[in-house]
Amino acid sequence: MDIINKTCGEIQTDGGFEYRLKADLLNQTSNLDCEQSWYLQDGRLIADPSNPHKLMDPVISVSSDRLFTSYCMDELHHEIQCHFKGIIRETMFRAFNDSIGGSTQTPESHQFWWFLALLFFIVLLLLICFMLRKRIYSCILSAVTKIFQGNDSENRVPEADVQ
Repeated sequence: MDIINKTCGEIQTDGGFEYRLKADLLNQTSNLDCEQSWYLQDGRLIADPSNPHKLMDPVISVSSDRLFTSYCMDELHHEIQCHFKGIIRETMFRAFNDSIGGSTQTPESHQFWWFLALLFFIVLLLLICFMLRKRIYSCILSAVTKIFQGNDSENRVPEADVQ
């Protein structure tokens, strides 16, 4: 298995993020006996150059020698299978985030910020509920107190009537 390590900045182009195969693989990609596919690290097929119109997110375009994605992917796999020759060539692309801001952030770094925002929202919501709980509790307590005071005065017998 070939491993290609790049930074997101190195593969960023105007058309997206470009994952390009090594030149020695190009003669196998043109062989009619050989099929190639692009996969995510979890094994899901995202592109097949023989069917360039059926692409899965985040793929923008695919050709026999490269793949373009809309954002920088941590890890992608490319596979060439030549059935007649019995050859399987695998290439793993690893892209490392070289920037804190901008479009070169990986999906995982975006997930971190979304998680942080969600956590902040939950803490804020709990704080508001805690503050309202005290106000609601005091309103209920004063209403109950007034009810008991009202019932107590109704149950009392006036002193002039008692002999």
